[in-house]
Amino acid sequence: MSLRGNLVDRELEKLKKMFPDLHKKDFLQLENKNKCVQVSFLTTGKYACGHFDVLIEFPYNYPVGSPLVWIQKPRIPKNAPHVYGWDKEGHASICYLRPKKDWHMNYSSYETALMVEIWLKTYCKWTRTSVWDWPEAGVLDHIF
Repeated sequence: MSLRGNLVDRELEKLKKMFPDLHKKDFLQLENKNKCVQVSFLTTGKYACGHFDVLIEFPYNYPVGSPLVWIQKPRIPKNAPHVYGWDKEGHASICYLRPKKDWHMNYSSYETALMVEIWLKTYCKWTRTSVWDWPEAGVLDHIF
């Protein structure tokens, strides 16, 4: 199943719960033909560390396959935990879930955004304490 037409509308509707100013025109096609959307998170709380621009990439097999998530800004350091790797521009692809265990095809970009928000809060705490305190085992059990 590809992300076209009704699926873009579906993802937009879901993401508007967290990003009310998002519009259909914010969904773009990448060079690899996957669709994506860029959203911004503002971290809050004790370990807040600012704004994050995040690109959610919908793979060709979405929603069977989970979205890829890239941190566009700020740059994530090479020693950061739970990062799959970096693209040629230095954007980090983050490990926000265990794809084969935590992802279900009835999830949407909304659930992805919730999990990314937890990753970002955990990352911010890690930058201050050097402790990665994330409920990785069953992360979805903690938010759904």
